[in-house]
Amino acid sequence: MCIVAYAILPKPITLGLSLKREVAGIKIGISIPRLPDANAIRKFASTAEKLGFESILAGDHIILPTAGTNQYPYTADGSFQRPSDEPFLETMTMLGYIAACTETIKLGSTVIILPYRNPIVQAKMFASLDVLTGGRMICGVGVGWLEHEFDTLGIPYDQRGPMSDEFLQIFKSLWTESEPEFHGKYYNIEGIQFYPKPIQQPHIPIWVGGHSRRALRRAAKYGDCWHTTRQTPDFVGQNLPYLRDQTEQAGRNPADLSISLKRSLYFTDIGTGEGKSVLTGGVVIGTTREVVDDVYYCKEIGIDQLTYDFRVEGFDAQIQVLEHLAKEVLPVANRLG
Repeated sequence: MCIVAYAILPKPITLGLSLKREVAGIKIGISIPRLPDANAIRKFASTAEKLGFESILAGDHIILPTAGTNQYPYTADGSFQRPSDEPFLETMTMLGYIAACTETIKLGSTVIILPYRNPIVQAKMFASLDVLTGGRMICGVGVGWLEHEFDTLGIPYDQRGPMSDEFLQIFKSLWTESEPEFHGKYYNIEGIQFYPKPIQQPHIPIWVGGHSRRALRRAAKYGDCWHTTRQTPDFVGQNLPYLRDQTEQAGRNPADLSISLKRSLYFTDIGTGEGKSVLTGGVVIGTTREVVDDVYYCKEIGIDQLTYDFRVEGFDAQIQVLEHLAKEVLPVANRLG
């Protein structure tokens, strides 16, 4: 039986009967596992590209507390405990390395925590990588949730929302205007040039993460995609009417905003042991057929892209799941069009 944590699993779907197939295919991306070995990262990224996945996305933390936290938004009790020596490579540095190891697959963040870096420097990083990759970057953004991390970096935790809103406005100004200018509470920009501009036009796609109403309003106002994580398809479906309403209120066409869902995945029928990482909300645990059914259900709801990380331990198991996903699920997702 397929399990989706913290939600009732939708009734399994009979393929070819209950869903209309005349819809665009659903894209599948991969969240890069925490691999401190350069050769392992290169092999994982090049394998994902060779197998035909849409994107490779990287998470973002600068530090993690040794004592854990009760603030994690994606577990029932807020608990989040990682090994104190777990590697967490800096996101933009790792994306630059992966860019040099690949040629066609899209690369991005899931998600960059906006207040952690100067917005002008961050915009320059993304623009530079977009140029160097020939226009392959995705700018996934979030406001952050770990108060201890904010305190350690000297950033006001209670200001992270309005700071992030300013950052997104600054990104768009720098990426699209010949003479960028912005005046806000936290930053003022004028009398500067910012080149090179990103290759992608009008700018690098902005995927706004989060699951709160504030996050939905931010996606509606500034985003090209709502990129929610650790949620169920039903949660996404329940929030789409509000997102569309907010997008219209922002003077934008809801059809221009794509929908992305990131979750953990574990196949119960391919012989890999289940990993011991935190059991987050929205996790998919099931047979290959049940995972395929879930993909159909996600597409029916209106989700355009799924991004997975894998609940397995060790590099070899990561590659095994990657190859199985590409063989058994990716062709189905592509045929949905």
